[in-house]
Amino acid sequence: MLYHDFLKYKLLDFISSEILVKELNEKLKADSFNIEIPDNKEFGDVSTNIAMVFSKIIDMSPHVLGKKITEELKKNESIKKLEIVGPGFINIFFTDSFWQSQLKELMKKIDTYKYKIKKKKICIEFVSANPTGLMHIGHARGAVLGDTISSILEEVGHDVEKEYYINDAGEQIKKLIKTIIFHINNRTDNKFEMSDDFYPGDYLKEVAKKILEIHKDYSKDENLIEEKVLDLIMKDIKSDLFKIRVDHNSFVSEKQISVKENVNNITKKLEEKNLIYFGYQDKPKSISVEKWQQKKQLLFKSKKLGDDSDRALLKPDGQLTYFMSDIIYHQNKIDRHYDTLLNIWGIDHSGYVKRLKNALEELNKKKKFNFEIKLTSLVNLLEGDQIVKMSKREGKYVTLRDVVKIVGADVLRFMMISRNADKRIDFDFEIIKSKSKDNPVFYVQYAYVRCMSLIKIYNKTFDDDFNKINISNSNLFYLELDEEKVLIKKLCNYFNMIISSANNYEPHRVTNYLFDLARDFHAYWGLGKIDSSKKIILENNIDISKSRLVLAYAISQVIKKGLNILKIDCPEKM
Repeated sequence: MLYHDFLKYKLLDFISSEILVKELNEKLKADSFNIEIPDNKEFGDVSTNIAMVFSKIIDMSPHVLGKKITEELKKNESIKKLEIVGPGFINIFFTDSFWQSQLKELMKKIDTYKYKIKKKKICIEFVSANPTGLMHIGHARGAVLGDTISSILEEVGHDVEKEYYINDAGEQIKKLIKTIIFHINNRTDNKFEMSDDFYPGDYLKEVAKKILEIHKDYSKDENLIEEKVLDLIMKDIKSDLFKIRVDHNSFVSEKQISVKENVNNITKKLEEKNLIYFGYQDKPKSISVEKWQQKKQLLFKSKKLGDDSDRALLKPDGQLTYFMSDIIYHQNKIDRHYDTLLNIWGIDHSGYVKRLKNALEELNKKKKFNFEIKLTSLVNLLEGDQIVKMSKREGKYVTLRDVVKIVGADVLRFMMISRNADKRIDFDFEIIKSKSKDNPVFYVQYAYVRCMSLIKIYNKTFDDDFNKINISNSNLFYLELDEEKVLIKKLCNYFNMIISSANNYEPHRVTNYLFDLARDFHAYWGLGKIDSSKKIILENNIDISKSRLVLAYAISQVIKKGLNILKIDCPEKM
């Protein structure tokens, strides 16, 4: 059993059987306390806050509970030292032989490890870019984030549906079709100036040309044009997503889901709950008094639920607002009986989150569902010290496909999840094209390549085949350097890191882990340049070389496994 599972089981079992009365046992959960690797090795190999967490439940001081726990742990011969420090942290020091056996345990379970989870059916909706043009670099963050979260959730055992909500209804689509018709009618004359009533940019000119190629006998059938235009743009969007290894299981059309029957059903339910009325909406802060015209429309009683204004569901002309469309769409997802609904949205939707959650909670008070929204911050493209200015309104933006051509899918995927979703990402072209530790993707991939080259060096040096070695029977006694213990602890924390990433929807934990592992390995590899006795492959000592190579091989397998989850290539040579 790996140390994290071993300690969780041992500590939880001791407290539940020896200290707590039975009626309190339902409060004991493995994820309610932490087992962590301290940054400072003086604070132990691992540290836990279990005494502080459970002391509140059983009305015992953390220090007293900590002493009871340490007395129990002392019975284990793999533990050489225990400390209770601060407000009740327990620091645990293991023997070297324990960590050597842990490396073998990891390699036994590297491909068969079973995560202890309650399997959930999860719908994750992400990207959902309006089909009014090509995807830009800002869309890449939500795309990669959603796709990677899905991969991690699937890795631990959840049933995941990846969904794209196509915004193919409303004013933006009318404007799109109006733009395409404009280009069709003015295809032979480039002197026409486009007003704000049209979408700018050359891409839609090309779409208009393709429409004409498909329908040489073009007629002004707007419904036909709309169908073909949306089909062409969605094909381009799917193509761009494919290039960065992002895929979806289902595509849901706003137009198809917002049919009259669904509108009437939602309206009826809201009316029954006394949550709607026909009235006048408060003046938006962004509109001046002179330009504001009050018109009666169907409103949701959002103020009643803590919002600063009641929100329109239907426009004065009877058209649906985005709010109404989203209520209908999310109600559809709830009716499909998922355990969890997870949306990946841009930070510009932050003010919208609460009102949508409120509406759905009011509509589904008798239904059990979990609805979560992760908001992604901005992505800045940098050229040197300068931010590349982008404006989709003016048709001046860097497309996703252009960035992929420059840096490739590996770099883009790694960078888009390299920080927590709410943190801004600065995407510096010069740094990510460099072959150094400043380029984190190269740094991690190169660690794997180095591990592979060490196997070749070993085989050649000792005329042996490392791949035929039985690691479970190997003598790892020679792994006694502090740097080796650091690496083993990190390796054996891999599965715990993955489950934490899944539980918190935070793939940056994986990229950070892989980068830190690569950094520690590169440092370990570099020890041999300073002290020849610390080389990984020692020409005059096959036993030490074999032990150290087992460690390097374990590192390579964890890196490969992590990069596979992130859908990033793991090259054998660079």
